Amino acid sequence: MIRQNKRSIKLRLVILVAIYAALIPFSLVWYSTLTHIDCNITKPLSSNSVKIGSSEERAQSCGQQLSFHWIKFYGINGAIYAASLVAFVVNMKKNKG
Repeated sequence: MIRQNKRSIKLRLVILVAIYAALIPFSLVWYSTLTHIDCNITKPLSSNSVKIGSSEERAQSCGQQLSFHWIKFYGINGAIYAASLVAFVVNMKKNKG
């Protein structure tokens, strides 16, 4: 019975590493995308269409949206990585107790 328990722990550890291996590339791509967003609007509009709002308003809106995306990035990644780690630790404690 002890061997089955050790095998189960090793299997759970392998699953945890596999989950992290799948999520890390996703997180890196998302991080790279967020770091390459530039909210500085320096190019004038080339068309003669009706302008709605100034470039300062658009830059401020972009900055607010970018901040919201960073909050989502840290929140979602923190929840995903922490939840799987907490679940692993809780299961380890359950099996020992």
